[in-house]
Amino acid sequence: MNTATTAARLDGSIDLVPAHAALGAEVRGIDLTKIDDAMFDRLHDIWLEHLLLVFRGQRFSADDLVTLVRRFGTPVTSSALHKRGLEERTANKVFNLPPEVTVVTNVKENGKAVGILGDGEVVWHSDFSFKEAPTAARMLLAVEIPPAGGLTYFVNCYAAYDTLPGAMKRRLSGMTIKQANIVDTAMQVRPGASLDMDIREVPGPSHPVISTHPETGRNMIFLGRRHGAYVNGLPLEDSEALLDELWAHTVQPKFTYVHEWAVGDVVVWDNRATLHRRDAFQSDSRRVLYAAQVEGHRPCEAADALALPAHARYAQTAVA
Repeated sequence: MNTATTAARLDGSIDLVPAHAALGAEVRGIDLTKIDDAMFDRLHDIWLEHLLLVFRGQRFSADDLVTLVRRFGTPVTSSALHKRGLEERTANKVFNLPPEVTVVTNVKENGKAVGILGDGEVVWHSDFSFKEAPTAARMLLAVEIPPAGGLTYFVNCYAAYDTLPGAMKRRLSGMTIKQANIVDTAMQVRPGASLDMDIREVPGPSHPVISTHPETGRNMIFLGRRHGAYVNGLPLEDSEALLDELWAHTVQPKFTYVHEWAVGDVVVWDNRATLHRRDAFQSDSRRVLYAAQVEGHRPCEAADALALPAHARYAQTAVA
């Protein structure tokens, strides 16, 4: 992790090392299996400020991950979000895992994938943006990591909104984007879907382009995922042009933090305020990460959204 040279002390016992990036901080000197409620409350505040926290070298089991995710809210299983049964996620049986945990892996058993997302590139997205209420806190535990590849990139969506020209903010206010579930983030077509579908006719929830965070009260740009998206009310070509413009602005490197994984990493990010993607890695190497998430809220734009101040994290980075 690219970090500052000095660490801020928290409660005299924890080092917080902000990343030299638009988001993210590493929390050092803490065992996540031993935190109390007061410590978690402090970490939660820091998480809202930095959008993403990294805890290195954790001796963490799947049950420990479930305990942690419950501190953030009500866990929701990936199968429940997809409305599919756990029998499709055989990694839970292979690794003997609780249902709250999803396995992100390229491991196969009898020639068949046991988890999700394989070893190819995973494109930019926020998790479960195709649901009425996308997830809030999302976390990954690194169990097995390949020797190269598989880097994960995160974007600060507060910063992407805050740096838009005023005229664009005013244009976007009140606009919504339909999020249709046509392809997954590995660009595989969903069962029953087709790339030839007219996105204007495909069912899916509509979320405001300007989304006001329910806890920080600051605005984010909400794009969800590029494929299967449509700006409601616009001619298709105008929708595509606007989405292309917004995506090009949002995923700029200056808004991005890059995570290089090591075994024992626990990374927790605010899915409401970020996008993320993953590099491909060699198929002959194993990568196993445990994932968990909590229920979120239905995105909304505050009535006074255009008058709200910026989120401080990116501004602090730009000054440093």
